[in-house]
Amino acid sequence: METILIPKFLKLKGFAGVWYAFGRDELTLDLRTIPADAMLVAFIGPNGSAKTTILENLHPYRVMPSHSTTLGPGGFSYWDVIVGATAQKELEWGHGGVDYRTVLSMRVAGKSQKADSYLYRWDVATSNWTPVVLADGTVSDGKSSTYDACVDDILGPPERFFTSQFSAQKKKTLAEYDVGDIKSILASVLHLGEFRSLSAKAGQVAKFLKQGLDRMNAELDQARQHDAQVEIASSELGRLATSLAAEKADEQVRLEAVDLARQELALREAKRDSQARDIAERKFLTEQVAAARSKAAERVAEQKSQFEGKRLAITADIATCTAEQARTRQAISAAQQELTRLRPMLALRDDVVLAQAETGLAATVLGELDQAIDACKAELSSAGADRAAMQRLVADKAKIVSEGHAQKSVLENLKVTASLIGEVPCGGTGFQSKCKLLDNARNAAAAIPVTEESLGDKRKARDALVAQIEALQVKLDVYTAVEAKLTQLEARRRETSDKISRATATAAKLPMVEEAERRVPAIEAEMAERESAMASATSRLETLQQQLGSLSTETQRAIQSIEAELASTLQQYQERLDSLAVPVTDAEIDEAKRRAEQANRAVLDCRARQAALTTQQTSAAGRLEAARALAARSTHIKQQAERCSEEIARFKRLEKGLGNDGCVALSIDDAGPEIASVCNQLLKECFNGRFTVRLDTQSELKNGNMKETFEVYVFDTLRPEKGKPLGMMSGGEEVIVNEYLTRSIALYAAQSSDAGYQTLFTDETDGPFDPQVKRTFMEMKRAVLKKGGYLREYFITHTPELWALADYTIDVTKL
Repeated sequence: METILIPKFLKLKGFAGVWYAFGRDELTLDLRTIPADAMLVAFIGPNGSAKTTILENLHPYRVMPSHSTTLGPGGFSYWDVIVGATAQKELEWGHGGVDYRTVLSMRVAGKSQKADSYLYRWDVATSNWTPVVLADGTVSDGKSSTYDACVDDILGPPERFFTSQFSAQKKKTLAEYDVGDIKSILASVLHLGEFRSLSAKAGQVAKFLKQGLDRMNAELDQARQHDAQVEIASSELGRLATSLAAEKADEQVRLEAVDLARQELALREAKRDSQARDIAERKFLTEQVAAARSKAAERVAEQKSQFEGKRLAITADIATCTAEQARTRQAISAAQQELTRLRPMLALRDDVVLAQAETGLAATVLGELDQAIDACKAELSSAGADRAAMQRLVADKAKIVSEGHAQKSVLENLKVTASLIGEVPCGGTGFQSKCKLLDNARNAAAAIPVTEESLGDKRKARDALVAQIEALQVKLDVYTAVEAKLTQLEARRRETSDKISRATATAAKLPMVEEAERRVPAIEAEMAERESAMASATSRLETLQQQLGSLSTETQRAIQSIEAELASTLQQYQERLDSLAVPVTDAEIDEAKRRAEQANRAVLDCRARQAALTTQQTSAAGRLEAARALAARSTHIKQQAERCSEEIARFKRLEKGLGNDGCVALSIDDAGPEIASVCNQLLKECFNGRFTVRLDTQSELKNGNMKETFEVYVFDTLRPEKGKPLGMMSGGEEVIVNEYLTRSIALYAAQSSDAGYQTLFTDETDGPFDPQVKRTFMEMKRAVLKKGGYLREYFITHTPELWALADYTIDVTKL
């Protein structure tokens, strides 16, 4: 197998993972110092120490998979994972005995971003790095597109690498891909790209032929329409002749309308010249009307001015009277509120005297209750400590009882296991020294006496605690009785205190009672005076409002008289205006001119339409001759279109047969059982045959037909049930089976081709596993390396016990 992708040296500068982990800008890692026989190399270190950043840069593809939305560079940007103005990645790696060097540089200048991507090859002859040049002339010139083309040509597409060789964080399981995506990925991994390339070429040919067929069909449709166009053109010629005759008849009508409009214009101009005297009379009468209206408006304005002056005076008196009413009303309301407050105080004289006598007696009772309460609290001073001791004893007893139950269950299991000594079939044979079951039974028999003795000690300790709990409970019962008495005394104290508070509050009202006895008679006398003043103000306000109404009525009558006189004068002037002849205005002259011009334009428009119809006749005659000449071409075009359709169908069949639903699907169908077999062999070696998988690449529809699919079914011997899809397993089990299946695809691809990757990469996929499964997972890693002929696997784990199982560890905190 050809040696592919051996990372040798890595240098990172300006990456966020390194900066946040170490607080420095640069990190270097020389993998050439690792011993050659170290197959499993673990990156170790605490969370956030740039392990993933290092691992995801040990390949030349321009993608860090845990930060990418796709398996290629299209879903990833280095600008999301760098800090500072400049960043760089340098990676030296081997392939087929040739050394390569990847140099990716990123620079930020203001708002602009600049990235350069170079791939160099070590030239032994010149002892220097030279840009990679592909067979088709593509040169790694710093552009991302040429760099990606060079890497893909040397190592293959990134989808193959990140599906089978690199297990990244947040990596999709095979169950999470849809059918189309998984077919594309498997086609890349299984080296079926040639089929897909031929399928794409066949589809491209069919596309070009379809474009030619579309042009022929368009021409054929046009040729087929020529017969109809002959009939249409003939019909159009007849219609145009009819329209032209109608336009000529309409021209005569338009000429007559021109004559009539010109006659009307001449008549109105003559009439306007003979009406000069009537115009002067009309002007005089119009001026008299305007003067009469102006004089009437002045008289109305004078009436309104006089009214406004008198109205303002009366309104001022009304405002003064209203303000006086408001002040008096406010004073009466304040006096009523004060009486409402003071009169209830007069009835409290007897209650106040009685409350003063009760206050002293209640104070004596309160002192006696305080002494009794203090005595109870003194008796309860140690209750808290005794109750805490009781809680500790009860907790200790529960713990011992729980431990006793657990040891009892262990003892029963030991007895069951020990009873197998006489039942093991290998007893007395040469295999008994290697029988793990017999060894477990003997160990269980030896542990029974120790467990029984420990169980007896637990019982003695429990009995001692029960005695202490019963003795302490007697003291706690006394505390409970004292607490009940304390509760009663505190309730009586609160009642007595409340009684004192109420009596004190009542006794404090004595000054208010005396104030009420002094002020109530004076306020009642003041209210009588205020009410008399309110009645006087109300009477004056009514008189002022009557005066204001009368003033408004008189002013309205005067204005109506002026308007009636104006109307009589205007009627006389209007009668004289009506007797004059109606003059011809400039607007009427202009309207007559407009109608004459409009009639003349209508004649011109009619003649223009006749010219257009004549042009259309000529054009229609030309189209008729052209349509007759082209009608015979449809037969030849039809034959060409039929031959083109046959070619398109043939290339479409080639496209489908060589594509995902053809040869690719058949190759995947053939590979499915073999991939499952490789996976099951790994699972058998590492899990003693607990898990087995089956790959279904087709499923049957209800109508009996088959459809393309990709389902992974997992069978678990510990659960006697039918297999279930990979996506429905628990989180840890799904990760286990998916990792084994992914590595099996890589093994199958490596065994079925002349070239394969030599290095595997895994990032923390053992997180959800229990300790035993993690150790088994390491065994799987070694089995995969051996079966696939791999040189090494770099992996990240946070499980210390797995570090010892690795051949070499790299502590990233020491880089």
